[in-house]
Amino acid sequence: MTDKTKIALVYTSMNNHLGGKNVHLKNLYHYLGKDNFRVIIVGCSNIESQWKEFMLQGGVQEEDLIMLPQFKKWLLLPFVLQLRHVFITKKITIVHTFQIQSDILGGIAARLAGVKYIISQYESKIIEDNISVVKQLFYKIGNRLIKSWFKKTVVVSKGLKKELIAQRFRPQDKIEVIHLGVKLPESYSKTKFTFNNLKEGRPLIGAIGRLSKEKALDRFIMSIPLVMQEIPRARFIIFGRGEERESLLNLISRLDISSKIILNDSWVYPLYEALQTFDIFVMPSIREGCPTVLLEALALARPVVASNIEGIKDIIKNGKDGLLVDTAIPELLAEKIIFLCKNQEKALQYGRNGSEKVLNEFTIEAEIDRLRKIYLESLGGCTG
Repeated sequence: MTDKTKIALVYTSMNNHLGGKNVHLKNLYHYLGKDNFRVIIVGCSNIESQWKEFMLQGGVQEEDLIMLPQFKKWLLLPFVLQLRHVFITKKITIVHTFQIQSDILGGIAARLAGVKYIISQYESKIIEDNISVVKQLFYKIGNRLIKSWFKKTVVVSKGLKKELIAQRFRPQDKIEVIHLGVKLPESYSKTKFTFNNLKEGRPLIGAIGRLSKEKALDRFIMSIPLVMQEIPRARFIIFGRGEERESLLNLISRLDISSKIILNDSWVYPLYEALQTFDIFVMPSIREGCPTVLLEALALARPVVASNIEGIKDIIKNGKDGLLVDTAIPELLAEKIIFLCKNQEKALQYGRNGSEKVLNEFTIEAEIDRLRKIYLESLGGCTG
């Protein structure tokens, strides 16, 4: 068939920040578009202008980017009907939804539009803790009504699969684990990293992430005075924006380390530009799906200290590709960071191992290939 199969990527619950999920949508748009697929992105965000600008600057064509009004979402029926109209007018064959809200709204709209092939995807917690009890109940009831409609539910980690099964959100045989993938730009793949600052005892130790409770960057900050006792010339930086900024600044002030750490709230994209300046990358999160910034840090051969949690454990084997630790205990986190600073050859070997793993196993091509197979299986092997 010469006509391309049309896919709608539906994400109705964008948060008020740009981050990994937005980058992932953009990557799916570009890489799926190279196959026999025509991709459109349907989104709803309370930072609509910023989100749209980010997507357009990332190469998404304006005619393939559809923003729905935020206020209509809370009216439910008008929003679902508008989604249905998009699916019909764009002649969508496959609807691919992201997270529970998109599952419900996008799933109902797809059924009303006569779309037979609906795929669901989870990249983070099924139902967030910080939403109202009413909304949680709505999602749970809504999922019971729609869960049989999905041909497959894709999750990005083994932990999320366990969660879906434990909560009986989706049938086990319809859940597929597909880790997210990254692609190292050619300019970086040809670069030989020297880590001179690490070797000279003045490493730059950094983290990148949303300033939220889930990312637990306060744990990293709490470890800094302990690291400095052993590595006095170490420097620290955090890139990120979010609701915890003031709390983190207050913590930095209380610990009297304002001169040792930079809290940079500028949006850095691509992240490689920031990551290449790091000598050690730290990820102290409480919860993760398949964090692309971790994959990118590893791809650049950064030595890593990260939380010993689901999602991260899918990527790092402790003592081979990096170090995993209970980051809730500052002394333990500091101990691992100090170990990397003092055992530089071991640190660099972890970085090389991590880079080799990511560039072989966590590529965007591998992710797209597995997703393509799910689409084709849903269509019965036909792409037109």
